[in-house]
Amino acid sequence: MLDQAEKAYCLALLALKDKDYPAAFDHFDGAAPHFKDNLEFNLLRQTTELLLAVKKERTKLDGEDVIELEEVLPYGEEKEFR
Repeated sequence: MLDQAEKAYCLALLALKDKDYPAAFDHFDGAAPHFKDNLEFNLLRQTTELLLAVKKERTKLDGEDVIELEEVLPYGEEKEFR
């Protein structure tokens, strides 16, 4: 059975999948004390925080909060996200 921090981490990953970045960041914050030494967790959390900051600035500058992301996978596969 998962503890609260593990559940929060899973919910953060699901929110990222659904492109609900504010919810993902909130869940990452809830799990942060438990996963503070986990490099993957910290990378995901900090990337989500950076994405939210960029979206906030874009909204202030031009009213546009849509950011097109391109995920580059190993072996040259690419996926585009909105």
